[in-house]
Amino acid sequence: MTAALAITKLQLRIIRNDPWFLLIMFLMPLVVMPLFVKTLGLGLVASGFESASGAEVVVPGQVVLFGFFVGGSVGFALYREHGWKTWDRLRASAAPSRSLLAGFAVPWTVIHVAYQLILFLAGGLALGLRFNGGSPFALVLVAVGYGACIVALVLLVSASFRTINQVNAFQNVGAMALGGLGGALVPLEQLPGWAQAIAPVTPQYWAMRGFRGVFLESASIVDVLPSAAVLFGTAAVLSLLAARRFRADETKEFFA
Repeated sequence: MTAALAITKLQLRIIRNDPWFLLIMFLMPLVVMPLFVKTLGLGLVASGFESASGAEVVVPGQVVLFGFFVGGSVGFALYREHGWKTWDRLRASAAPSRSLLAGFAVPWTVIHVAYQLILFLAGGLALGLRFNGGSPFALVLVAVGYGACIVALVLLVSASFRTINQVNAFQNVGAMALGGLGGALVPLEQLPGWAQAIAPVTPQYWAMRGFRGVFLESASIVDVLPSAAVLFGTAAVLSLLAARRFRADETKEFFA
C-alpha cells in the first residue's frame, strides 16, 4: 500500500500542475447542455413529466458522456509512466501489481466522482436542475459506482493493449458508442428496439437509470440500489480481471 499511496500522490501532483484537461472537460458539457434542453424537455413533457425542463436528462447525459473521457485518463496516466521512462522505477519498488494499479485507480476514481458532482452543481446553477424530491445521497452513490466502473474498465483495457493509440481509440469510440447505447445522448425510449435490448450491458445505462430516477422520479437511496449494485458489481469484476491481466514487466508504447 505504500507504493499505491506514492503513485496516488504523484498523480494528484501532476493534475494540480496541469489542470487544463479537467478544465476543458468541465467547460465542454456546459457549452453542449443548453443546445438540447428545450428539445429533450418537450420529449419529457410528452412522456408525462409535465414539470420537466429537460435539464433532468441533459445534465446527467453529459455527465455520463464526458465522464467516460475523464475516467479514461487513467489509461493515459499509466502509459505516461512508460513514456517518461519512469515505469522501471515503480517496478523497482517490488510492490505487487495490484498495488501499482490501485495507485492509479484511487485518485482517478476520486477525480471522476468529484467531476460528476461539480458538473451536476453547475447544471443546477446554469440550467435550473433540481432534485424535486430525489435524494442527494442517492446521486452520490450512483456517481461513485459509475466512477469506479469506468476507471476499472479502462484499467482492464490498458492492461490488455500495447499502445496508447489503442487505448485512445477505445476511449473515443467507447465514449460515444456506450454513451449512445446507455441513453446519454438521447433518452433510452427514443432508441431503436435493438439498442434498448442491449443497453443494460453498458455501465452508462445503469448510471443514467439512477440519475434519471433521482431527478425525475424522486428516487431515494433504496430506489437506486439496483443501479448502484450493478455498477459496483461490474467495477469489482472488471478490477479483478484487470489485476489478473496486468503485468508490470510488459512494455507499453506511449509514443506510437
